Amino acid sequence: MAHNKDVILAADAFDLSVALGCSPDTVEDLRGMGVLASQGELWEVGAARDYLRDAAWADSLWH
Repeated sequence: MAHNKDVILAADAFDLSVALGCSPDTVEDLRGMGVLASQGELWEVGAARDYLRDAAWADSLWH
């Protein structure tokens, strides 16, 4: 999986969830897995976007 170097400014999990198009609970899961990296209020979200895209693609295979 190629990692993008997308960095966004987000004040909280809600801002991250809006930027990533997922729920705040999913943001917390991604943080716990180490997929999201914080740099103060700047967040490295490239890997999280890749993860969510791949998970959505894999999920569509099962429907």
